[in-house]
Amino acid sequence: MKIVQKMILSAISLTAVLGTSAFAADLSGWAVPGYQSASEAGLVSYSVVSNNLKDSITREEFCELAMNLYKKLTNEDLPVPAGSPFVDTDSVAVAQAYSYGIVNGTSDNTFTPDRLVTREEMAKMLVSTLTASEIVFNIADGADTAYVSAFTDGDDVSAWAMSSINTALNYGLMTGVTDNTLEPLNATSREQAIVSVNRSYEKFASRAYAIADLPEIILPEVGAEITSKSFDVKWESVPNATSYHVIIKNSDAQAILLKDVTKTSITVTNSALSNGNYSIIVGAVLKDGSEVYSLPVDFTYKYKKNATILATDFGKGDASVSPAVRSVIETAETFLGTPYVWGGTTPKGFDCSGFVQYVYGKNGYSITRTTYTQWANDGVSVEREDLRPGDLVYFGYGDAPSHVGLYVGSGMMIHSPRTGDVVKYSTIESGYYDNCYLGALRIIQ
Repeated sequence: MKIVQKMILSAISLTAVLGTSAFAADLSGWAVPGYQSASEAGLVSYSVVSNNLKDSITREEFCELAMNLYKKLTNEDLPVPAGSPFVDTDSVAVAQAYSYGIVNGTSDNTFTPDRLVTREEMAKMLVSTLTASEIVFNIADGADTAYVSAFTDGDDVSAWAMSSINTALNYGLMTGVTDNTLEPLNATSREQAIVSVNRSYEKFASRAYAIADLPEIILPEVGAEITSKSFDVKWESVPNATSYHVIIKNSDAQAILLKDVTKTSITVTNSALSNGNYSIIVGAVLKDGSEVYSLPVDFTYKYKKNATILATDFGKGDASVSPAVRSVIETAETFLGTPYVWGGTTPKGFDCSGFVQYVYGKNGYSITRTTYTQWANDGVSVEREDLRPGDLVYFGYGDAPSHVGLYVGSGMMIHSPRTGDVVKYSTIESGYYDNCYLGALRIIQ
């Protein structure tokens, strides 16, 4: 009876959500069943779901999905590696995937975690994950092109990927992008990766498919129009949950609020939102370490008179915001929406340190190029409780920062996050940026 009720509720939820703008922005209709099944199985991860699901997945993100798949197939408790084999990532999932032979580095000591995953690379990693899991299955001969030849662009498949592509197609782990095209060299979207990982689990799981309860959002209701300054987000508790992730995305499917809590509600204030359409996803972290995520609930926010929130609004009324600092923040605002580019230092595209260096440089302040050199040489160290607009905030593991943003007040920063993303606002009071906060530097005294 419980299973029947769950199926009925799931069908109702899917019907409601498929008609919303949130899914149109963040998740394709064809991917909805696979996303829900993957979430129920605990195969998805926070870093993937908190980003635009239609955008391309990175190597580091795919490692998280691959290791979730491995754990579910083997039912093993995976050891946490003593350290990372790579200098450019501290990801536990990357270290685990490397130790199990699922992925390789891009050089002896680098992984290039933000590089995008092509569809043929996804097939290779899926097959490698199944192999590492000691699943019994047939791996296609690398010289066999039986399945690939059905696609007009089958000749584009690299020789090293031919066996994996044919194996994935044979078992239905992946399909063509259209009836006639495979697009093996194109980047894999996050939703494509989630669906393929879910298909792999459903195909090869040796034990009964375990369906976990998903967080069910109670407030706001689907399609709600909110006109109050603040409002509550509430959800039903999930058995065995130790904490919850709350993700609010705008109409471009960019996360503008990330918060980790142990209770089943939060209050959202107007400082985080401008007028527009949003979606909410709530994830539950279970005792075994797996995560399950709700279907999105979309709503409209109409409290503010102006549809745009400026970073300088955060500092209004704050006597510590000097004209010089305000000019720096206003300069940063002009680049909102600029794409992230690895090594980028111009308005054509920025990486994180290139962005803050450029913004400060436009205002007559010289700072060094990388997060490491800035951390070691620039500005004056500031305690977190003494942060004020204009400070540079740094994040990472250990003693070395891997990311930097420009603090604008009220727990928010402007930054250039990662490949596939753009210069935007993010909170530093929840999620990765809260947990991995290293410190701050003040450039303008």
